Amino acid sequence: MKRPKQIYNLCEVIWDDAAALTHGWKTKEEFEKESIIPELMISVGFLIKESKEHIVIAMDVDRDGGSNQRSQIPRSMVKKIKILRKADVDTTDQTPTVGELPTL
Repeated sequence: MKRPKQIYNLCEVIWDDAAALTHGWKTKEEFEKESIIPELMISVGFLIKESKEHIVIAMDVDRDGGSNQRSQIPRSMVKKIKILRKADVDTTDQTPTVGELPTL
């Protein structure tokens, strides 16, 4: 069995998610004593789209650029993006890359 061509970079994204704080009434003094701790998340997926404000990663992709289980993460929440595996390069094929996505 042949491995399908990978047309998107596979990446790890570390990002700061929104989080709920403890519930119930607190005085101002009680609240000020609480620590605010970042909720850092790690997401892994294929980087299928980038814009000035967001990135989109997908868990599943096919050889034609179709995707499934996508997550949109605001860039302002992204702390780090690490490329785990670059897209396959084929000079004979004009397969789209990020920034040159196929039109649907």
